[in-house]
Amino acid sequence: MRIPFPERIPLHGAAIFAIALAAIQWMEGTPIYFCAGCVAFILIATLAFNSSGGLTRASGAYIFFYSVLVVVIGITYKAFLGERADSNLADPIRTVQVYVAGISAMLLAAFVSRRFTRKTGLLDNLLKDSQMYRSSIGCFIVGGFGSAAIGLLGSSGSQIQSIFLQLNDLIPLGVILGVIYEIRQSGGRRSMNVFVAVSMAYYFLFFGLLSFSKQGLLTPLFSYFIAAWSQRYRFSKVQALSAVLLMWVIFRYLTPFVQYGRGVVNDTTTSERIDMVIRLVESPEATREENLADTSQGRGLNSYYNHFEGFWERLQFVSVDDALINVTDQGKVFGLMPIKGEALNAIPHVFWPSKPSYNFGNMYAHEIGGFNEEDTTTGISFSPTSEAYHLAQWTGVLVVAPLLWLVLFIVYDSLFGDLRRTPWGLLAAVFIAHIAPEGGITGVVRLLTFGVEIFVFCALFAVWVAPLIASGIVAPAREKPADVTANLRALPKSTA
Repeated sequence: MRIPFPERIPLHGAAIFAIALAAIQWMEGTPIYFCAGCVAFILIATLAFNSSGGLTRASGAYIFFYSVLVVVIGITYKAFLGERADSNLADPIRTVQVYVAGISAMLLAAFVSRRFTRKTGLLDNLLKDSQMYRSSIGCFIVGGFGSAAIGLLGSSGSQIQSIFLQLNDLIPLGVILGVIYEIRQSGGRRSMNVFVAVSMAYYFLFFGLLSFSKQGLLTPLFSYFIAAWSQRYRFSKVQALSAVLLMWVIFRYLTPFVQYGRGVVNDTTTSERIDMVIRLVESPEATREENLADTSQGRGLNSYYNHFEGFWERLQFVSVDDALINVTDQGKVFGLMPIKGEALNAIPHVFWPSKPSYNFGNMYAHEIGGFNEEDTTTGISFSPTSEAYHLAQWTGVLVVAPLLWLVLFIVYDSLFGDLRRTPWGLLAAVFIAHIAPEGGITGVVRLLTFGVEIFVFCALFAVWVAPLIASGIVAPAREKPADVTANLRALPKSTA
């Protein structure tokens, strides 16, 4: 089964889906204004996605993951459950207005950015195909053990370690490099090698299970998938069924595992965490039931559906955005300080040792109310549109947000060009899949500061350093035996 890497979504297909969804919503009792708002959002999002070049461009990836994970999945699943789309919302009229205005502003930013974006990416054509295998191994070695090696320097290496930890996303890049190499080297017959499997398992264990992080669990899987997807890899039936089974396990067991573990982990040692992980994994059904009992009684901001729906609660932001928009209209307009604070946060500690640390999502949750007053550490995620509205109401949505999106689209599309042609472009897509829906509008600033630093560092490291580190492990004979660039040349040129 070969899944096409979409450059555009047919507008007539999106219109059929949107109208059918609206008809179902109306029959379930949803007011016509909300149904019309959902149709408008889907159609405008489709236009924005297509004008950006689809998933072949970073701007298109941002629009796709924002639209799907913030709104589309939520309202679609709501209709599937037979519930009114506007139920359990404090101010559905203003919420749908903000969503339609926000996606319209994003469409404008995407359209204008095309006039200022380079045709080819600045980071394109840096790494030869024959270097990818060694580069992937070098990325895994340094990404997995670099921090521990720097720690041997003691206090003198603390600043270096801090910088390295901020820039270290080498393991996901190593997975992407390894998958691309195997597909091209084998002519599309395989996508996995030993080092890719070890890298994915390592990240899944240490950054996912032991850290109780959903992002850590999903990042290696998504890195593999998007790399194979970009190369037009033909997934076998076994692989497709395995992927479905794995997603079922993540939905049913690993999400409750993470939620429950986060609530009890506190300040524990590594050995205590390992013991806790073993105990929770040994009884997955009991862990799930205990977590469901806790979360269903205190669902907080994730209460869009009439009953607790597990992982589906994390695939929508309608309820949390509605709460933030509603409290904003009650007079609690936050101001633009978070954007300034996120920009200043890019200054390294070595130059600003007393740099303050902010948790704006936590602050917003306290403004909304119903949140533990003593909790100042839990991060609550909001979409960029709702945060923009909270910062400056309509000025935030129609002026501040589109200006930030415009800069982001120009910078990222000029850096990476066609995402399918650069491993770091695909790494950026992995980041964007997380930041676009839940990073808020300050997440755009983070992508423009820390994000650019991370991707440039990873790209230069993969090109100049990683192959040298792996040269003592991998024999030259493992390198390219034939022309492995045929797959790349076969890719259609982006129509963006």
